Amino acid sequence: MKSMWGQGNRYLRVRRKPIDISPKVARLLLVSIMILIGVIFIAGDVGLWNLWSVQKQLNNLDSKINGLDRENTRLRAEISLLETDPFTIEKVARERYGYLRPGD
Repeated sequence: MKSMWGQGNRYLRVRRKPIDISPKVARLLLVSIMILIGVIFIAGDVGLWNLWSVQKQLNNLDSKINGLDRENTRLRAEISLLETDPFTIEKVARERYGYLRPGD
Protein backbone atom coordinates (compact mmCIF):
# COMPACT_ATOMS: atom_id res chain seq x y z
CA MET A 1 0.00 0.00 0.00
CA LYS A 2 1.36 3.39 -0.92
CA SER A 3 1.79 6.18 1.50
CA MET A 4 -0.83 8.88 1.37
CA TRP A 5 1.80 11.51 0.62
CA GLY A 6 4.45 9.50 -1.14
CA GLN A 7 5.76 9.25 -4.69
CA GLY A 8 4.34 12.42 -6.11
CA ASN A 9 0.70 11.52 -5.56
CA ARG A 10 -1.17 14.07 -3.54
CA TYR A 11 -3.80 11.63 -2.24
CA LEU A 12 -4.09 7.91 -1.99
CA ARG A 13 -6.10 6.70 -4.93
CA VAL A 14 -8.44 3.82 -4.44
CA ARG A 15 -9.66 2.04 -7.48
CA ARG A 16 -13.21 0.79 -7.24
CA LYS A 17 -14.54 -2.13 -9.14
CA PRO A 18 -17.91 -1.61 -10.75
CA ILE A 19 -20.71 -3.68 -9.26
CA ASP A 20 -22.71 -5.61 -11.81
CA ILE A 21 -26.31 -6.21 -10.80
CA SER A 22 -28.78 -7.95 -13.02
CA PRO A 23 -31.94 -6.01 -13.93
CA LYS A 24 -34.12 -8.56 -12.09
CA VAL A 25 -32.19 -8.09 -8.86
CA ALA A 26 -32.28 -4.30 -9.27
CA ARG A 27 -36.07 -4.34 -9.80
CA LEU A 28 -36.57 -6.68 -6.85
CA LEU A 29 -34.45 -4.42 -4.64
CA LEU A 30 -36.31 -1.31 -5.79
CA VAL A 31 -39.75 -2.92 -5.27
CA SER A 32 -38.79 -4.22 -1.82
CA ILE A 33 -37.55 -0.76 -0.77
CA MET A 34 -40.77 0.83 -2.03
CA ILE A 35 -42.86 -1.76 -0.15
CA LEU A 36 -40.86 -1.11 3.02
CA ILE A 37 -41.39 2.65 2.68
CA GLY A 38 -45.12 2.05 2.12
CA VAL A 39 -45.40 -0.14 5.21
CA ILE A 40 -43.58 2.45 7.31
CA PHE A 41 -45.81 5.20 5.89
CA ILE A 42 -48.99 3.29 6.73
CA ALA A 43 -48.12 1.37 9.91
CA GLY A 44 -45.17 3.23 11.40
CA ASP A 45 -45.16 5.24 14.62
CA VAL A 46 -46.44 8.30 12.79
CA GLY A 47 -48.15 6.40 10.01
CA LEU A 48 -51.63 6.73 8.62
CA TRP A 49 -53.03 3.96 10.82
CA ASN A 50 -51.94 5.71 14.03
CA LEU A 51 -53.08 9.06 12.66
CA TRP A 52 -56.52 7.60 12.00
CA SER A 53 -56.79 6.06 15.49
CA VAL A 54 -55.64 9.26 17.21
CA GLN A 55 -58.15 11.26 15.18
CA LYS A 56 -60.88 8.84 16.29
CA GLN A 57 -59.82 9.23 19.94
CA LEU A 58 -59.83 13.01 19.55
CA ASN A 59 -63.38 12.94 18.19
CA ASN A 60 -64.48 10.71 21.09
CA LEU A 61 -62.89 13.07 23.62
CA ASP A 62 -64.52 16.08 21.96
CA SER A 63 -67.95 14.44 22.22
CA LYS A 64 -67.30 13.61 25.90
CA ILE A 65 -66.25 17.20 26.56
CA ASN A 66 -69.42 18.49 24.89
CA GLY A 67 -71.55 16.11 26.99
CA LEU A 68 -69.81 17.19 30.18
CA ASP A 69 -70.26 20.86 29.26
CA ARG A 70 -74.01 20.29 28.81
CA GLU A 71 -74.21 18.46 32.14
CA ASN A 72 -72.21 21.23 33.82
CA THR A 73 -74.61 23.84 32.45
CA ARG A 74 -77.60 21.82 33.68
CA LEU A 75 -76.08 21.42 37.15
CA ARG A 76 -75.27 25.14 37.38
CA ALA A 77 -78.90 25.93 36.54
CA GLU A 78 -80.06 23.45 39.19
CA ILE A 79 -77.72 25.01 41.77
CA SER A 80 -79.04 28.45 40.91
CA LEU A 81 -82.63 27.26 41.36
CA LEU A 82 -81.78 25.58 44.66
CA GLU A 83 -80.22 28.79 45.95
CA THR A 84 -83.07 31.10 44.93
CA ASP A 85 -86.35 29.28 44.20
CA PRO A 86 -88.32 28.18 47.30
CA PHE A 87 -90.58 25.87 45.24
CA THR A 88 -87.55 23.92 43.97
CA ILE A 89 -86.08 23.70 47.47
CA GLU A 90 -89.36 22.31 48.81
CA LYS A 91 -89.65 19.85 45.90
CA VAL A 92 -86.14 18.48 46.49
CA ALA A 93 -86.71 18.26 50.24
CA ARG A 94 -89.93 16.28 49.72
CA GLU A 95 -88.66 13.96 46.95
CA ARG A 96 -85.12 13.21 48.08
CA TYR A 97 -85.34 13.48 51.82
CA GLY A 98 -88.99 12.65 52.50
CA TYR A 99 -89.70 15.87 54.41
CA LEU A 100 -93.30 16.83 55.09
CA ARG A 101 -94.87 20.09 56.08
CA PRO A 102 -96.65 20.18 59.34
CA GLY A 103 -100.24 19.13 58.70
CA ASP A 104 -99.50 17.05 55.54
